[in-house]
Amino acid sequence: MKTRLGYLCIVCCVLLAVACKNTPASSSGGSEAAAVDEGAGGCEGEKAKAILWIDYKKGKKPISNGMTIRTVKVHAHVYADGKLKIISFCKKQPMRVEDYILKKVEFYTIRKEVFEENYLEPGDQYLQLRYVPAWIK
Repeated sequence: MKTRLGYLCIVCCVLLAVACKNTPASSSGGSEAAAVDEGAGGCEGEKAKAILWIDYKKGKKPISNGMTIRTVKVHAHVYADGKLKIISFCKKQPMRVEDYILKKVEFYTIRKEVFEENYLEPGDQYLQLRYVPAWIK
């Protein structure tokens, strides 16, 4: 009985040591996690100016009930002619999703009404891009 209790204490100590080792470092300067966040565009705390559907147009493909819709926050440059250029993704996305979004954005054009109603303005800004994962080929 005492040996089992001893083994249990040793296992608990090892688990505690591993758990403490895997916790993120405090923000005491050059931590590696902070460097990764800065490289990702520094989107924390920034609100998106608009939500844009990049692969859906009314009347084309219907979105059936129960279909998943995903939103990706990006830092993008909006041109006056309605084109988008993605500067960075706020959170790391799977390569397949990034490729799909970049291909869709190449041909995507923001409608003139969006600019006329001052919903969006040309320049650098944060946007949320919506897509349907089931349509990724």
